[in-house]
Parts: sequence; structure tokens; C-alpha cells
Amino acid sequence: MAFFLLIIYIYLIWGIVFYAKKRKAYDHFRYSISELGELGSEYEKQVSFFIFLPVGLGCLIVSIFTYANSYQAAFLAGAIGLSYLLSAFFPCDQGTPVFGTWKNSIHNIVGGGCYAGIAYQLNELMDKNTGWHIEASFTLLCIFIITFIVGFPKHFIGLIQRVAEASIFLSTFLLLLDVTFT
Repeated sequence: MAFFLLIIYIYLIWGIVFYAKKRKAYDHFRYSISELGELGSEYEKQVSFFIFLPVGLGCLIVSIFTYANSYQAAFLAGAIGLSYLLSAFFPCDQGTPVFGTWKNSIHNIVGGGCYAGIAYQLNELMDKNTGWHIEASFTLLCIFIITFIVGFPKHFIGLIQRVAEASIFLSTFLLLLDVTFT
């Protein structure tokens, strides 16, 4: 399942790069991943149903099939999967504001809940001394959450999110392989 997760992540990266090129003013440093499929954009449906939905379903499949062997990895994959799956149906508003339309509110509540759950699980894993990658993922995720809530530095929120999510995918991948760096 670790390699299936890797394929899902490569597909996500491909989708992000592909649709970012189609949206002329899109900037990977400045804009969140969700903004690729923001409410009312010309690529809302394509990003939602060809990127977010399959990534969400794929991560949920990883979660279901790894639960018995690695609860922690299953939890992380499940939280990531749930956030992408529901992002497909509840796109954010332009600029991903903290408050906005009802769809944006659901998007932020689900995303915030999933990120909080991931942070909780990473914190639990840090207590078990599972490796430096877990602590790095926790730190990067907390930086992203704080940056999103505070809204500063807005010019780098996309970069911060991508680094945080990449570290979460990497940590999940390593947990699935049962690799530890203590």
C-alpha cells in the first residue's frame, strides 16, 4: 500500500502542476492547492472530480487496507483522504478566506478538522519516538495551520501548504514501510 500511496501522491503533484499551468495567474507559492478548483473557476469541476476526488478515494483505500497493520499510517492516510474527498464536493471561495460561502465554510471546517487530527496523530507518534520525519511533519503542519488562520505571510501560504503536505505524505509512506529514523 505504501507504493500505492506514492502513486497517489505523484498523481496529485501531476494534477497540481497541470492545472496550475492552465490557470495563467496561479502561483504555487501564493495560492493554496484548493484554489486550483475554487468555487466559480473555469476548472472547478475538473480539479474537483479528476484530482481531488481520486486522490481522496485513493488515500481512503490506503487507510482501509492498512488499518490492521499500521493504525497510525491508516489514520494519517484517512485524514488526508477525507479532506481531499470532501474538497471535491465543497470547493473553497476565491482566496480561501477563513469565512465565506457555506461551501467554503464546510471546506475549511473539514480541512481544519483533518489537519487538527493529523497534528494530533503526529504528536502521538512523536511521543513514541518514531523518527525525525514525524517531528518535521508536525512542525510544518503547525506552521501551515497558524499561517492560514493568521493570514500572514499570505504570499507564501501555497508553498508552506505544499511542504507540509509533502511531509505528511512522506511520513505516512515511511510508516507504511515501517521505516524509523531514531
